[in-house]
Amino acid sequence: MKKLHLFSLAGFIAATAFLSSCSYNPGSTVPPSGTPLDFKKAFNGNYDIFVVDTADANGNNPDKIISTSKISVSDIVADTGLTYQGKSHVTKIMTYQGNTLTDSNYYYQDPNGDLYRYNFGFNILNQFTYLTQAIGSNVDVGWVLASKMISPTGTTWVARTDSVLIQSFNVWVYLSSQGEMMADTTFLIGTQTVKARHARNIVNASAAANLANGQAIVDSYYSSDINAVVEDFFRHVKLTGGINQQVQGQLKIMTSHN
Repeated sequence: MKKLHLFSLAGFIAATAFLSSCSYNPGSTVPPSGTPLDFKKAFNGNYDIFVVDTADANGNNPDKIISTSKISVSDIVADTGLTYQGKSHVTKIMTYQGNTLTDSNYYYQDPNGDLYRYNFGFNILNQFTYLTQAIGSNVDVGWVLASKMISPTGTTWVARTDSVLIQSFNVWVYLSSQGEMMADTTFLIGTQTVKARHARNIVNASAAANLANGQAIVDSYYSSDINAVVEDFFRHVKLTGGINQQVQGQLKIMTSHN
């Protein structure tokens, strides 16, 4: 196989319709809070996770949230002072489904309040097993600038650029992520209303000879009211060109915290 590239279906309409039936859906837009996150050790956030897929086999419809796919997990802030991959004062958040550890994620903020997440957005490429087998390892681009917490709506930036060689074809895949601060909003989590900053990251991948092209869209909401990520929405992803393959997305949304 040749390369990778993602094409994410625009499907926020379906997501909005689904979330409007939930007690913790985003509410009206609010002015930017301009406050970085301040992760607290031992903070425990509870989330529901749903599969995001297309509404038909051809992938022509907007992203569809599969309500019957729901699983519940807990995110626990395990540490806020780690040294990890060249950064200090790194926050480590561990995800548990019941008593089983299922994931670990790393966050770093610079003095300007810019929030970095390790391999963020690019990690969806690792669901394409043919790609990781051809590379010989998972895609790992390092720290990605996920959100500019104190910048106004409309701010854009280059979150990360990198490339990876598919050795069996001697083809380079060029990777990039572009970030933008979107309109802020509010969430109702249980009985608590919290403000949240909305950041969008668009991951692009392209390879020579149109072997595969596309993009992955990730919408994330960060609340400095509770110092946590309240939602990550990875859109359904599709490879186009020489490779035609799809990967399910994921919606992860907070339901409560303590």
